[in-house]
Formats: sequence, C-alpha cells, structure tokens
Amino acid sequence: MLRSFGLAILLALALPAQAQQAGTVFRDNLPGGAHGPELVVVPAGRFLLGDSSGRGNHNERPLRPIEIAQPFAIGRYEVTFADWQHYADASGTPMPDNEGWGLSSQRPVIHVSWHQALAYTHWLSKASGQRYRLPSEAEWEYAARAGSAEYYWWGAQLDSPPSQPRAHCRGCGSPRLIQHKSALVGQFAANAFGLYDTAGNVWEWTASRFANPFDGSEQQAAGLLEQSPRVIRGGAWNSGPSYLRSSQRDLKQPQHTDYALGLRVVRELP
Repeated sequence: MLRSFGLAILLALALPAQAQQAGTVFRDNLPGGAHGPELVVVPAGRFLLGDSSGRGNHNERPLRPIEIAQPFAIGRYEVTFADWQHYADASGTPMPDNEGWGLSSQRPVIHVSWHQALAYTHWLSKASGQRYRLPSEAEWEYAARAGSAEYYWWGAQLDSPPSQPRAHCRGCGSPRLIQHKSALVGQFAANAFGLYDTAGNVWEWTASRFANPFDGSEQQAAGLLEQSPRVIRGGAWNSGPSYLRSSQRDLKQPQHTDYALGLRVVRELP
C-alpha cells in the first residue's frame, strides 16, 4: 500500500504548491538532499466539531460548526524518528528516547514536548522555505474525520477484529508483537483523506490551548515560552478504543513528554 504512492510523491515534488489538488501527496526539499515529512493536501470544507453520538465527554459538546476556508497540507503520517533525525542533525540537539523499540526510524517520534514540537516546525519552515506549524484542534479533527460525522472516522462501532484491525490501541486487535509499543507508521488503513494513524498509535500535539468546552480559539501564534495546557488528539497504542473517537479531547502541559505522545505537522499552501 505504501509503495503504490511512490510515483505520485515523485511527481508532486516537481509541482508548484499552487498546482496541488486535494489528495496530492508530496514532500518538500530540505538542505543536503533530504526531504520533509510526507504531506497530503486536504480540501477546504465545513464540518461539525465535537461529539454528535452522545457517547463522548461533556467537553466535546456542544457541536460547533467550523469552516476550513483554505486547503492545507498535513502529515500523511505522524512525524517519524527518521523525520526528526534531520532536525536533530541540523540543530545539534539529542534525539528523543526511542524506548529501545526496533526499527524506530519508521515509528512515530515520541518523548517530545509541545515546546520541542513547535521548535521542530520552526526549523522545518526555515529549512524548506515553506510555512509549517502544528495543526489547530479544529484542523486536526477535520482532517481526522475526513468527511465522517461518526464516532470513529470509519463508523459508529469499533469493528476492529484481529484479522483486520482498524487501528493500533489496547483492545483494537493489534498484533501481539506490537501490543506494548507503537507501530510502524502506515500499517493500518488510511482515512478518506489518505491520512494514517489519526486514531491510535500515538497521541498528537495540536497548537490549540485547551478550552473546556471548545471555544473556537486557534492560538496559532503562541510562542516557545507558552505555558498553558495544550490539546492532544487521536489516542494511542496504550489507549482503550473509546479514546480513538474523532471528537476525543485531552490535554497535557507543554513541557510534558512520554512514550505515547508525538505529533503531525501542517504545511500551509499559498
């Protein structure tokens, strides 16, 4: 499944951002012949942010109509250790702890704080000449839902048997070999926008301050010294299935790091 997009990625590398259409997969060039994270162009649109099933938490209601006025590109996968290595080499910062899990370069990066995640997007912007940032909470849910209004992006029920698990979580039927650690990115089905692991694997930082309930503030301009709690989304490998619902909201202090928390980036389009 991953190899089938190889030609599309190569073609997109040669296209100006203005020519990229929804669903296009591309990567930006970085110094030294490296490339940034794989990205998918997400269309503009409208959706209802929050829980419409009545099965979510009180901080997921009331439903909020959200308009995504402009298309944007977002990480096809969670940022990997291989992606982070370019930043570590260029900045002279140590690599985050990989818990000793094998093939870590292909796993989502973990043990990174919100401050570190923000610094990574600043470096990526400078290195690529494009504008990268963390997604707002609304952008994250819009991209994760990919047009679905259901409890999970794939439907109202977990529907995740061991023979064909939907996602990586505790109770999702994940293979025994990875039940106590993260999975390599791209091992489970993508949503309708072509994004992988928006449910499970690792939690993902967003740019947004945590407001209870959601108040519509995006807070994209917050600086590295920002200390208020930040929204994390998506659930993780050690989460129960209910944490994988598209409307699930949690929070962490911006200095927090752990082995089930990573990130996904947004790249703005001209």
